[in-house]
Amino acid sequence: MYHDETSIEEPSASESALIASALNLFTIHDESTINVTQLIKAAGVSRSLFYRHFSGKDDVYAGILLRDELSISLKLQELETSRSCGEIMREFLRFRIHQIERYRVILRLEKHLNALDPDLPRYRQWQVLRRRHAQEFKDLIQQSLADKPEHAQDSAHFYYGLIWSLANGVAHLSDTDFFYELLQDRRGFHRFLMESLERVGG
Repeated sequence: MYHDETSIEEPSASESALIASALNLFTIHDESTINVTQLIKAAGVSRSLFYRHFSGKDDVYAGILLRDELSISLKLQELETSRSCGEIMREFLRFRIHQIERYRVILRLEKHLNALDPDLPRYRQWQVLRRRHAQEFKDLIQQSLADKPEHAQDSAHFYYGLIWSLANGVAHLSDTDFFYELLQDRRGFHRFLMESLERVGG
């Protein structure tokens, strides 16, 4: 089991406002085309306030990832009362793809920062928290499979991989015109995904 004593810091109100403003901006404009001055202007804050909280744009990226991961903490707490493996997977996937444009931004920022591996506290905290969540999700699945054969419980981590793969796949495919041309019924497809997870979860 993964353990790490790194403390996770909740963002302040002003940090959260800056992060939310940046994320909204990145869903409209490619983040690579946005500079710090534009981030400051969009948030309506002074340059000194921005740099009081963030060292630069990569630090804002890390702040977005960390805030997103903190929201997963709340979702996992909600799922503790779930009755079945299928329900856990369905609700977690629904949570991840609910705002698919924002999730696409999250994936791009994650790829960018992972390539750099910056020594930023927020980035390190995000790495720790993500690992914790993977373990917590696995624990939830194992609990829901308590009455199943032991080999089913041993594969609990595969369920996290399945949700991750589906969420990333939907984020990628739904950004193409052919995806909607092929499927036509978006709601029907999402319903099909959720029902499929229910069947997989048993």
